[in-house]
This record gives sequence, structure tokens and C-alpha cells, in this order.
Amino acid sequence: MSPEERTAALRTHFRQIRGIIQAEEMWERVPERAREFSPENLEGLVKFAYFGGFIDMAMVRRLLLVDRREMRPLLTRWYAEVREQGCWLC
Repeated sequence: MSPEERTAALRTHFRQIRGIIQAEEMWERVPERAREFSPENLEGLVKFAYFGGFIDMAMVRRLLLVDRREMRPLLTRWYAEVREQGCWLC
């Protein structure tokens, strides 16, 4: 996948996860700074949806374009961040 194709896919996934969060009526909890596309904001929305129980691990992998072995360090980091900083659900 070319960098342009990857960016296009991530933009599509951003719209998808935004729709999922909106369907759960939780979009108002998303900080204003995270409402525009960037890879970092996509990850933040996916993390929010995962911890909110709106999506499962398979969806996380699909939306972020990561494989199973990349998930362990990502989840470890996410759990550490939530312990230290809290999350948008709090």
C-alpha cells in the first residue's frame, strides 16, 4: 500500500469511527482538538471507542491498519495512558 493509499484508507476509517461514536451519542465527549483527521486523532478516537465498548479488537486492528503483533505494544501503551491521564469517557 502506497503512503497515499494508506492516508486515504485512514481518512475513511476516521469517518467510520466518527460515525460509530456519533451513533453511540458520545461525540460530545470528544475534545474539539480531536475532531479533525490526523493519524493521531484517528488513534485517539479508536482508543475511545475501544475503551467505551463500542468496537472490538478486530475492529481496532482494521481501523488502524495494524496486525496482531503490533497490537500488544499499542494496547500496553493505551492502558498506561488511561491509567496516567484518564480518558474522554471520564
